Amino acid sequence: MILDVVTNIALLLILSVVYATYPFKDYKTLSSHSILVGCVVGVFGILIMLKPFVLATGVVFDSRSILICVTGMFFGFVPAALASFIMALYRIFTGGSGLPTGLLVILFSLLVGTLWHKYRLRSFVEKQKLLNLEFLLVGFINHIGMFFIMFTMPSSLRPLVLSTMAFPILVYYPIGSYLLCLLLYSQMQRFTTIKELKKSEQQFKTMFEQAPIGMSLTNLITGEITSVNQSYLDILAMKREDLLCRRWEEITYPEDKKISAEITEKMRLGDEGPFNFDKRFIRSDGSVVWTNLSLSVFDPGEEGVMESLCMTIDISQRKSEEERVLYASTHDSLTDLYDRSHFETYVRDLKVEGKLPLSVVFGDVNALRIINEAFGREEGNLLLQRIASIIKKSIKPEDYASRVGGDEIALILFNTPVSDAELLIKEIREKVSELKVQNSVRTSISLGVCGMNTIEEDLNEIIKKAEKDVGNRKLMESPHMRGRAVYAIINTLHEKNKREELHSRRVSDLCEKMAQVLEMSEWQVSELKLLGLLHDIGKIAISETILNKQGKLSGEEWIEMKRHAEIGYRILIAVDDMNYLAGYVLAHHERFDGTGYPKGLKGLEIPLQSRIISIADAYDAMTAERTYRKAISVEDAAKELLKHAGSQFDPDLVVVFAEKVLGFRKSD
Repeated sequence: MILDVVTNIALLLILSVVYATYPFKDYKTLSSHSILVGCVVGVFGILIMLKPFVLATGVVFDSRSILICVTGMFFGFVPAALASFIMALYRIFTGGSGLPTGLLVILFSLLVGTLWHKYRLRSFVEKQKLLNLEFLLVGFINHIGMFFIMFTMPSSLRPLVLSTMAFPILVYYPIGSYLLCLLLYSQMQRFTTIKELKKSEQQFKTMFEQAPIGMSLTNLITGEITSVNQSYLDILAMKREDLLCRRWEEITYPEDKKISAEITEKMRLGDEGPFNFDKRFIRSDGSVVWTNLSLSVFDPGEEGVMESLCMTIDISQRKSEEERVLYASTHDSLTDLYDRSHFETYVRDLKVEGKLPLSVVFGDVNALRIINEAFGREEGNLLLQRIASIIKKSIKPEDYASRVGGDEIALILFNTPVSDAELLIKEIREKVSELKVQNSVRTSISLGVCGMNTIEEDLNEIIKKAEKDVGNRKLMESPHMRGRAVYAIINTLHEKNKREELHSRRVSDLCEKMAQVLEMSEWQVSELKLLGLLHDIGKIAISETILNKQGKLSGEEWIEMKRHAEIGYRILIAVDDMNYLAGYVLAHHERFDGTGYPKGLKGLEIPLQSRIISIADAYDAMTAERTYRKAISVEDAAKELLKHAGSQFDPDLVVVFAEKVLGFRKSD
């Protein structure tokens, strides 16, 4: 009897080999093979039932309870139910007094196995949790049920059955269930591990090949590139066959080879990383691409093979942006020369060995402030750009140029004695002098120089001497240059607007006559004559549309026109030998009653010269012919002036002007 039971259990264990060879052993995909599994198990169950332990006629024992329960546990309800149905048909076919009991055993084993499958199998597989006692417990529960089912045997056979089969049912059968469960679960676990490994390999291969970043594998011992994906090839602009026959150092930018070699050596010595650094490669077309590399040791699973896994992204755009920001932080945005901050840092860190003799040159653009006021800052900026361009073309590539102030430029000329620097200065000055602002005002630049011939000299002292030298030269050149700029500006205004020229000259003559009538000194007469000529110089910055408008100005146009007094002031204040005229020009539209502009000065607060200019300016405006109105007579103009005595004009001066300059008397 025992031999027959053990033989049955052995057949079940042999069945596990069959299970292991099925292509549908993955519990997650069994639903598509349920019928086939149920049929195979059912047929194998019949084979087991062909070798039963016969206790009495119609009373047989085999291991179908184990087969059905374990099938339900690992394959689910449908295969187990189909197999149970096949085995039940065969049991009905064999018949006998033990038939009802046999069918109940089949049904109970199906119930136990499928319930465990539903509530426990997934947890076992996904959590990789092996509870040996649970398999034994399930087998024991199944066969305790079978033991109680034995009480359904005919009463005449019940004592024999229980006395003979109790021990095998409660001991051998649970152990058989336990062993078969272990084998199936071990196979399932191994298959899951293999499947996960293949899945990981497939995922790695997919990620490697399709990753949007560059990926490569390199043999750390030989340096051979073993694999590279398309993204990496795109970054390098190379074909796979061209890259795989080379080594990384062959396409590495020379300055980056050292850090690359150091990291490779660290990995060879056992440091697994990861390492992250920026590196440049030379593409097949000769261009350079910036990349960020993340390197770590990769275990390919082959003994004696060490590989590095590299993940690479193209950071050329980021580097370009960083360089742009760095460039902007060290360069003057207007002239593209280095800025003051960079100059100070550069001088502090400069090593002059091998660069002597050197010459430090300082330059100062003359009359830049006047040009800004007269023609607008845009014209001044354009002039600076043109001068910077001349300087950059004149110096050597290794020389240094910086804009150290609004109109100041510093040069450091390496391996250049002072004699050569003087020639360069002359060349730059000549080229700058050829420049014109609005094709009218010639420009100039003052340049000073100091040389450094020995390493013992202090570069900062050399710089101070160069600054002092340009200051000395500017003292000699600047007044002449600035005065010339002022006359060029007034000439430009007169060339653009002939009416303004005639007006200024007439006002100048009237001011001269008024000064003579007032018995001013010869110098004051000359001053008033010049003031009359320059009083409207600020109109150079006023739109010609407004200056030449025929008719009344709009509110906005009038606001713009009134700016000419302030502009004229700023132009003249920048010229040392003309700045005394600036205040008079600023006030020449003030009114005696305080309602004028730009400051609203009143009475004697207004300078004498400005009060005289105001009268002469108004008189000429009334007596000059305009396209939009006729000129009035001298007599009518004199009456109009006197009418506004004390309000617009100085009452005493306007009487003197009318009577002694114009020859008009009220009695007339």
